[in-house]
Amino acid sequence: MPNKHNDPRRHHIPRARYKVENWPEYDRGLVQRGDIRFWISDEALAGWIAPSRATPGGQQKFSNLAIEATLVLGTVFKLPLRQTEGFVRSLMALLKRDLPVPDHTTLARRRRTVKVDQHAPGRTGPVDLVLDSTGLKFFGPGEWTRQKHGEKRRSWRKLHIGIDAGTGEILAHALTADDISDPAMAGDLVAKAGGRIRTVIADGAYDGQPTYDQIRAARLRKSPPRIVIPPRTPSILDRGSSCGGSERERHALRIGEIGRLPWPDETGYGRRSIVETGVFRLKQITGGRLTARTFGAQKAEAKIAVAVANKAIRAAKPILVRAS
Repeated sequence: MPNKHNDPRRHHIPRARYKVENWPEYDRGLVQRGDIRFWISDEALAGWIAPSRATPGGQQKFSNLAIEATLVLGTVFKLPLRQTEGFVRSLMALLKRDLPVPDHTTLARRRRTVKVDQHAPGRTGPVDLVLDSTGLKFFGPGEWTRQKHGEKRRSWRKLHIGIDAGTGEILAHALTADDISDPAMAGDLVAKAGGRIRTVIADGAYDGQPTYDQIRAARLRKSPPRIVIPPRTPSILDRGSSCGGSERERHALRIGEIGRLPWPDETGYGRRSIVETGVFRLKQITGGRLTARTFGAQKAEAKIAVAVANKAIRAAKPILVRAS
């Protein structure tokens, strides 16, 4: 039945409104994101040339830090490797630095093995980890061209991420083929996140007892996280039913008792929306696609995008408060 006929019987939930409490600091951070000195530091320039190696073998000309800084600049300003080379050459000329610049072939070769600082600092307190994934296209025409001229060859990668619900920083990520399911990577993301995890939150695509088992196996028994995943509708138990006692069954029983609308507020599942913002930031950085053709280079490209997203959120993060 059309929406307008069902409207009187729907739940009319007013849209939540928020305001930025730290607007002056947030505004300065947004401006800083466009400052070239924010993305290429004095430390990177000081360690631009690779140190001499004492063992036999070829001598690298550029340090790992130089390759990382160059690739980060290309990602931030959405430049192909050749334009990235020209951009960094112009920067060195403006800075009056007599430093060589890696050419595009060097960047293409070194980005497969470059070590990237994820800009996710160590933490002492427990965190709430939110899991999700998104698709990144790396070959083929755009959607408009596909619709106009018919299906063309198109390939995708799947980027799985785990975000700290408190800071918005990406603590873990994994790039896989497009046929790898979300639940299959849940344990890997939880293991990569490290530190103390208080809660693991994910949407209904992760529902299933194997997901719970993977997450439990990835953490120490003495500090198991609380898992918040909404069970599918067929799993919801009627009020007054008994359950087997597993965490998933307890969620199903509780939803049957109080309904789906109060359950997110009670369990903290509403914080899952934070990962949607993180996915949006990554799509803004990458444009929803990968430029590299080989899987190894694509993994490095995803690492660079995650590092850029983390550095950007640390420079400017709004503190939102519910507007009355």
